[in-house]
Amino acid sequence: MLTEIEFYDRLAEFFDVMTDWPSRLAVELPFIETTLARFDAHTILDCACGTGGHSVALAQHGYQVAGADISAAMLARAQANATRAELTIPFRVARFEDLPSVFPEQMDAVICLGNSLPHLLTDSAALASVSAMRACLRSGGALMVHQLNYDRRWREQPRWFAVNAGALAGRETLVWRFADYDDAARRITFNIALFTRNAQGAWTVDVQSTPQYPYQRAEIEMLLHRAGFRALEFFGNLQGDRFDAEHSADLVVVATV
Repeated sequence: MLTEIEFYDRLAEFFDVMTDWPSRLAVELPFIETTLARFDAHTILDCACGTGGHSVALAQHGYQVAGADISAAMLARAQANATRAELTIPFRVARFEDLPSVFPEQMDAVICLGNSLPHLLTDSAALASVSAMRACLRSGGALMVHQLNYDRRWREQPRWFAVNAGALAGRETLVWRFADYDDAARRITFNIALFTRNAQGAWTVDVQSTPQYPYQRAEIEMLLHRAGFRALEFFGNLQGDRFDAEHSADLVVVATV
């Protein structure tokens, strides 16, 4: 089992292969920007930015963006993506709890997208992390947290995600994600199988795994209130649909200071 740093360092090379950024951003950006506009947000901290897909897109739309991630390998990819887009975005390695010291200037909004919170395995780590996100916000600022809907997933325990396909360094590449559930420990093992095809047509596979905690809506709500956030809004995806614990694929929370 890999730590989250090891997991994402190894995944960095393949992350943009497994993510259809044009399609994803076309769906997500309208709601994200509408939410930012509601809070008159112009300075944004993307605190689990990965390879920088959201950071780059928001900077292209005129926002002042900074990005943080626990993985230096992910941030190297993010910096390369920003450079290709002819953008200057400060990307810095930081754990959630270290965000206020790494980014001391308060922001209008903090976004934490892509199912990042479940990597925090204890209540104390989760509380320290969302408290640090709050400390990065100006008065009246907003936090947007996005993760899978574990009210539904923990009940149904689906194993398989969609397979993503692409090319990496001229090699056909498949990325297959799947989950294992431990009811007794209340943990999920998140697995990614990376299939690559060599010049002779043969496939090789590398599987890497990391633990996650299935935070449900009530737990997220309690954490955010304990961290000092007040008004909370819940959505079922990054298109702004109403959250339904029984049917929504995702859980998106918008919280204000």
